Amino acid sequence: MSSPRAAAKIPGRTILVVDDEEHVREALSKLLDREGYTVITADGPTEALEILRQQPIKLVISDQNMPDMSGIEFFRLIRERHPQVCRIMLTGDPERDTIIRAVNEGEVYRFLPKPWNNTMLRVTVYFAFEAIQLEEENRRLLSALRRQLHFVRSLERDFPYLAALARQEEAELLLAQADRMGDE
Repeated sequence: MSSPRAAAKIPGRTILVVDDEEHVREALSKLLDREGYTVITADGPTEALEILRQQPIKLVISDQNMPDMSGIEFFRLIRERHPQVCRIMLTGDPERDTIIRAVNEGEVYRFLPKPWNNTMLRVTVYFAFEAIQLEEENRRLLSALRRQLHFVRSLERDFPYLAALARQEEAELLLAQADRMGDE
């Protein structure tokens, strides 16, 4: 059963840990909780998908080898249903094919070997949240740019004379800059 851990010290940084081994879930949960993250656990992909449907999760750390579904299949479903959720695979499977499939099918952010190094795990999770924050900012800026372009197009449509005047002024500025460059 999933269980929310200690109160978040870092707002909006929720991690879902998915592993069929209870001791792995508990160890990861304690480590990440101490780092200030909100940690929710699930013992398998089926439960995890339900949690993802109900709660805002930013990062999922999942085992590759689980009884009801592989980590690759699980991450493929997350990519389709929750594309903004960052995915880290925890695996004891060193097979190159597993890594390639996980990247291609599940768009995995990083791989961590089992047993993991606590420092490497902390650093990986820290940088995953940095990447998440940058992607969210990029989406916000693109949305603002689209709104501004829509506004400019509506102005050009409603005031064609001003649009033509602006293009003429821009052309004159470019010519003036080219003349200055030629004089140097």
